[in-house]
Amino acid sequence: MNVAILGSGFGLYGYLPALAALPCRVLLPERYRAVVATRAELSGFAAGIDWVADEHAAIDRAQALVIARRPADQAGLIAEILRQDKLERLLLEKPLAPTPALAAQVQDQIEVSGKMLRMGYMFGFTDWGRDLMGRSPTGNLQIKWTFRAHHYKANLSNWKRSSAEGGGALRFYGIQLISLLADLGFDRVLASGTVAAQPDEAEVWRATLSNHQGARCEVEVDSNSAQTEFLVRAPTLSLAISLPDPFGEASDATQDRRVPILSSLCRDLLTSEQTPHFSYRKTIALWQAIEDVTVHRIGERG
Repeated sequence: MNVAILGSGFGLYGYLPALAALPCRVLLPERYRAVVATRAELSGFAAGIDWVADEHAAIDRAQALVIARRPADQAGLIAEILRQDKLERLLLEKPLAPTPALAAQVQDQIEVSGKMLRMGYMFGFTDWGRDLMGRSPTGNLQIKWTFRAHHYKANLSNWKRSSAEGGGALRFYGIQLISLLADLGFDRVLASGTVAAQPDEAEVWRATLSNHQGARCEVEVDSNSAQTEFLVRAPTLSLAISLPDPFGEASDATQDRRVPILSSLCRDLLTSEQTPHFSYRKTIALWQAIEDVTVHRIGERG
């Protein structure tokens, strides 16, 4: 199967090695060649790449497509992508679009097209995520994820800082947890708030969710913290997870540690015969419900 990747950042250092372990041929636009050649952890994959003129040529030849672009760019490509008869399978990064309303529109378009879809929600492919999903907590749950994102470490002004562009602790990072919690049955939002030093940013997102059984989930995502940790507490399940981050260890020390998880996600994309549209719609609905009540505060993180 020919699989094209659009995106010269995470598309290459994340999805290229993830796909290299699978029975497929990777198509890349010619302009990505220099990136692959100059990154030591990627150069070894060159033999498995078919180089094509540009992104349009990659889309034309692909049977499956991985998009790792900005949310607005991704949403803007959908119309062209869905016109491609040869293209059968899509893997789109999260969030699907900068806002839940636009994400719902894109989701509808893809569903009508009949193309197979996988979203870049990784937590369900981790060991701890499978464990949590398998036990379906009925009691209270606490999840805390703190780290310092690269754009804060390096003081970069890019889209990942901007809530309006789909970035920030809620829309870019928190959507991973929103997807997991929607699948666990949390569908009511009791409170939600973000804190940041600058307008249109969300360094911290905190929320309280509940389900129909009355169980609560307390969530905190801090993307500009000096402390790096990932905690999950579910006392009724005697579940207590404490990790440096949600992603575990890489099988190769030179690779991004998310690669094994992405490889599982890509394998699911290439082999599955069904799309979990209902799950994806639940995620967008919960995201919208969260956005509807979120209070944005500028100032001290507290």
